[in-house]
Amino acid sequence: MAARWLRILIGLLIVPLFWCLFAFFAFVPFDRKTPAQRILAVTGGVFTGLLFLLFRRRLIGLDSPLWMAVDVTLMAALYTIPLRDDIPVEAFALNKKISEMHEDRYEYAREIFYILARCFVSPTREYLLQPHKIFVIKSAAYYWKRRGYVPSHLQAQLYRKLLLASRRFCETEVTYQTGRFYNSPHGYVVISHPERPIYADLWAAQNVDGYQFGQLVEMPSCEGLSLKGPEGEPYLGEPREDPRLSSRSRSG
Repeated sequence: MAARWLRILIGLLIVPLFWCLFAFFAFVPFDRKTPAQRILAVTGGVFTGLLFLLFRRRLIGLDSPLWMAVDVTLMAALYTIPLRDDIPVEAFALNKKISEMHEDRYEYAREIFYILARCFVSPTREYLLQPHKIFVIKSAAYYWKRRGYVPSHLQAQLYRKLLLASRRFCETEVTYQTGRFYNSPHGYVVISHPERPIYADLWAAQNVDGYQFGQLVEMPSCEGLSLKGPEGEPYLGEPREDPRLSSRSRSG
């Protein structure tokens, strides 16, 4: 009986093991500038070797994929828990100030978009070091008071909450969506406009050269692999130069 429970436990730890191996190779023998494909290849080789060793020692079996599926299901469920509505007072104040500065509500939406984009720029593959932010912490107040890495889907949800808090958009005019993905999903906001949808993709603003507010990168990826976009027309609005990010780096 003890051996059976040990196998179940090891089966449940297989997916976290891969995550830890990926993080180890991403930051110890390699660095942030190393192409992710190379890191994944090394991680996959070592991971396959460990699985073979565990199988030979009968510490995992044919039922292990079932426990791996349990892990993935749990991660997906935690990922989809929405951001809470605990937006702090200072965020409401800034949001109101920006809104009052613009008669055109889409200009307001663009400015608050770039403010958030500049706040949450982070180094590449930072998500490997902070998985708790992806799966556990769902507080708008927590992220508003911090800078650096914030998961892209939570950035998008925070942005949408600010737009709704301004009372210049209703629920149906600003919708949150999740795009197709290569190595991890990402969220974005679609703003209704009489002429065409305006896409607000914070991940793209932080990672894709040439991105402009109104466009979408539906399928992000590591180092441009399978990357398509930016798609769609930028929202030009008033004839003025868009604010640009001071620095760009990849985040999840």
